[in-house]
Amino acid sequence: MKKLLIIFLIFSISNVASAETTFKIGGWTETVVIVDDINTHKNFLRKIGSWEVVHSSRLSKKMLRFLGLSDSIRAKQVLMRNRGSESGYIRFLQFSGVDQVHIRPDAQSWDTGGIFDINMRITDMDSKYKQIQNSGWYGTSTPSHFEFGKFEVKEWIARGRDGFTIAFIERIKPKLEGWPNLVDFSRTFNSTQVVKNVSESRKFYEEILGFKQYMYHNDSSKSEGPNVLGLPHNVTDDIAREVVILHPDGKNEGSVELLQFHGAVGSDYSARATAPNLGIYTLRFPVDDIEALASHLIARNVEITARLDNILIKPYGKVRLLSVKSPDGTPLEFYQRSK
Repeated sequence: MKKLLIIFLIFSISNVASAETTFKIGGWTETVVIVDDINTHKNFLRKIGSWEVVHSSRLSKKMLRFLGLSDSIRAKQVLMRNRGSESGYIRFLQFSGVDQVHIRPDAQSWDTGGIFDINMRITDMDSKYKQIQNSGWYGTSTPSHFEFGKFEVKEWIARGRDGFTIAFIERIKPKLEGWPNLVDFSRTFNSTQVVKNVSESRKFYEEILGFKQYMYHNDSSKSEGPNVLGLPHNVTDDIAREVVILHPDGKNEGSVELLQFHGAVGSDYSARATAPNLGIYTLRFPVDDIEALASHLIARNVEITARLDNILIKPYGKVRLLSVKSPDGTPLEFYQRSK
């Protein structure tokens, strides 16, 4: 009995230690999306979402090499934001003269691999739905009105050109507070990955990166019928959706949402989640000590797929940058601003 107790204590201590870090990661500040026509997306966000361009330039040879691409490729970038917001940016990359496929081609919601969507808040679902549709976006279903934990929302998951997918969310209850810059589309604040095994995936974020849980939900619908994820109406009460939202500080701001369907199996597109393929490519997280993070990852057998020092990335200035892949093959980038 004493031996079992000692083993249990050692196991418990090791688990706690694995989540301790000597660095501090923040919630992601931007999403990088690879597209075949920046102007289409730029005009959509400006006209329908009241967003603005904050930076545009050629992509440097350094960055091309960091992405694993030839520095002879021509590429450009445009950084956009919800007016007045200092996070939740979207950075569009466009490449010329290179072969590309979609990361999630014609993907169903339950297909795994890559980044499924990013989340934005909107003020009026009923009026925006038509505007967004008329701009060439289509959804997995029509907008759904439902309760999710303590929240009541209207949500529509819509897919645009290049497989760029946004979950538009209107908060009904409780009253939304703390979003002074929300006019049409808010800043981005959450991003979903459809995974094969939530338990295994969350170990990476919690035990290696030290993320904390913001929310957890694991259930099917209460009855058959329409649903935001586009499941056939007759199986929504049979197929559970397990969801966990994680963030370095347990917030829903630059957070990562892991989603697993229990009973619905589709294609896996993990191998396509690489540059220069089209779609939502990566999330960029700030970190205060990138060397400590790198040592921490290496000690835990996490491969660093690319590193780069002293590169200018507006609006952050000169940064040090590294990239890894999640257990489901999703690229994640971490950057430290130069002092």
